[in-house]
Amino acid sequence: MKKQASDKSRLFFIEFLIVLFFFLIIGTVCLRVFAEAHSVTRNADALSRAQSAAASIAEVLEAGESIEAYFPEALLVLEESDSEENFSQTAIYEITFSSDFQECGANDAFYTLSLNLSTEGHNQTAHIIVADRTGDTLYELSVTCHLPLTREEALS
Repeated sequence: MKKQASDKSRLFFIEFLIVLFFFLIIGTVCLRVFAEAHSVTRNADALSRAQSAAASIAEVLEAGESIEAYFPEALLVLEESDSEENFSQTAIYEITFSSDFQECGANDAFYTLSLNLSTEGHNQTAHIIVADRTGDTLYELSVTCHLPLTREEALS
C-alpha cells in the first residue's frame, strides 16, 4: 500500500512540473508579445507626433507667416541670398523637441525637425525632416507654395 501512494505522489509531482513548465513558456511568449506591442505603440505615437509637427510647419509656410513667430525655439542654421534679380533665398531651420514633442533647447532634444526652405521668384519649396536623436528619419514632407505678389510688384 505504501508503494502505491508513493507512485501517485510521484505522478502528481511530474504532472505539476509539466504544467508549471507549460505556464512558464506561455508567460514568456506573452511577455515578449506585450513588450513588442508597447514598442510598436511608442513608435506609432512618435510617428503621429512627427507628422503633426511637420504639418504645422507646412501650414505656417503656406499661410506666409514667419517661422520664428510660431516656433520661437527655431534655430536659423544657414541663410543665403542670391542677387536681387533672381530673388533666390535658402534658409535652414532646426527645431528641437523633447521626448513628448514639446519644444525645448538643443541640450534636451530627443527629436529634431530640420526645415530646408528655398525661395525662387514667387515659389517657395520646403523640405521638412523629423528625426530622432540617433538620426533615424521618422517623417519627411515636401511642400511647395506660391508667394503672392507684393504691392510694389503688382503696381509695377
